[in-house]
Amino acid sequence: MSRVEDCAAILIVEDEAIVQAHLRRILERLGHRVVGATGRGEEALEIAARESPDLVLMDIRLAGDLDGIETALELRRTIGCSVVFLTAFADTETLERAGDAEAAGYLIKPFEVDEVRAAVATALAKERAVHRVEEHGRDLVAILDQLDVGTAMLDDAGLLSFVSRPAARLLDLDAGTVVGRPWRRALPFDRAVLDALDERLTLPQHDRERLEARPTGSARRLELDVRDDPRSAAKRILFVYDISERHTLQRLLQEGTRFHDLVGSSPPMLQVYEQIRQVAAVDWPAVIEGETGSGKELVARAIHAESPRAGGPFVAVNCAGLTESLLASQLFGHRRGAFTGAVSDHRGFFETASGGTLFLDEIGDVPLTVQTSFLRVLEDQRVTPLGATAARTVDVRIVTASHRDLGAEVAAGRFRADLLYRIRVARVRCPPLRERGDDLRLLAHFFLDRARAAIGKPEASLGSEALRRLAAYNWPGNVRELRGAIEHALICCRGVEIQPGDLPPEIAGAAAAGTQEASAPADSESDERRRILGAIERAGGNRSRAARLLGISRATLYRRLEQLEID
Repeated sequence: MSRVEDCAAILIVEDEAIVQAHLRRILERLGHRVVGATGRGEEALEIAARESPDLVLMDIRLAGDLDGIETALELRRTIGCSVVFLTAFADTETLERAGDAEAAGYLIKPFEVDEVRAAVATALAKERAVHRVEEHGRDLVAILDQLDVGTAMLDDAGLLSFVSRPAARLLDLDAGTVVGRPWRRALPFDRAVLDALDERLTLPQHDRERLEARPTGSARRLELDVRDDPRSAAKRILFVYDISERHTLQRLLQEGTRFHDLVGSSPPMLQVYEQIRQVAAVDWPAVIEGETGSGKELVARAIHAESPRAGGPFVAVNCAGLTESLLASQLFGHRRGAFTGAVSDHRGFFETASGGTLFLDEIGDVPLTVQTSFLRVLEDQRVTPLGATAARTVDVRIVTASHRDLGAEVAAGRFRADLLYRIRVARVRCPPLRERGDDLRLLAHFFLDRARAAIGKPEASLGSEALRRLAAYNWPGNVRELRGAIEHALICCRGVEIQPGDLPPEIAGAAAAGTQEASAPADSESDERRRILGAIERAGGNRSRAARLLGISRATLYRRLEQLEID
């Protein structure tokens, strides 16, 4: 393993020469050394045995008898080399199969320089951490006790030789009394779970699947992962992860908190879902109103998917930033020779979307001259390409969106009143994130799950303090900004739990509620009362679940219930 953190020996395994060359340029620009490049798994094994790379960037689909996953498994078995998978196929089945190879990360094609930098840095950091643990076995106990993941060690006689403080907490054990006892008698699981663990102890490490379990008498959901002790082939290490939050999220998603690609269960979002159903049932133009980043295009796609036109095309166009001539050409099409550079006929978006839905985002930025032509198309359902004399019939449903107040734009003379009345037959309002209550928590975990799969950090979770900072922020960029914040935090996170310092600085510095409660105005108590009662109602009266929904501990919830005199 290279000891120079900013220079690593990297092997590229990719069957497309163009991608090979592109990756080589990026890696060398980042200061790394490329020790070889090949498109075949068999040759990759030979190069790796000869060069001992620090990291392998591996395409999942390769030429030859071995695919990328089989090659990665062999690399892990023979030289213990870390692998970051390259793939254009980020489906669940592929990711689950790739998980067997214990990938250090994933890069989804096509990728940018920053994505390669983040994936390589994350994989190298992870590999360095593993080597440090192996090299400093004497410090293992102190390190493990600082982590949020629980750790228990099983000796070759089947006895518990060590239980970390996090493991004792997660399993409700007294570490002082269980060490030295047979693990089957000490661990608080029913017989089925103990048998499943016993089976995993006998399997090769690459064949062991993680096991989800609930301790006897506890509502906590745990994930158990059995690994070989790097210091002894006869010993095992049991890693214990608290997945209660993830389990709650998955259950909430299964209970109807998703509507097409929209995520949320707050009253404002439930109202949006109902508006989408109503608007989709008719074929009239619709306007989606809402702030930047609030999900207007997702709403438009949901309208299309719910409508009778769902089998037709959905074409999305962002009108912001396009010049008048370019926008007209893109919308209406043009004939060859219509203007300089028009070397062939071009079908516009109205014709491309015929039979389906045309979504025009930022309609408020369309120039007035183009608005006139647009209005004519809406009235006649016919479009005349630039440079043409004959109009063509189109059959398209128009959905528009803008973060601007179109009424104010009409008053300012920047938007035609007759066009506004024509496109605003039906309306859907996307609520800003700050009005969506507990949806923020749901979305944060949703984006975290997606990001974990993308960069290979399956154990990362959101800490309670980080979640509180997210809730305290005002989110001017709404859902889009939240997604970026979660991805930023995951890249910066060096442990298994995202902390406030991992968040973007403007969010990490969000109001610390604990220091402001004493000086908060009186009406904040009534707001808090409503928030707590709403969480208890959504949790079906279960106060432990209500505390999780609020992002606080159960003890804090009971203390606030007493202070607010809530029975």
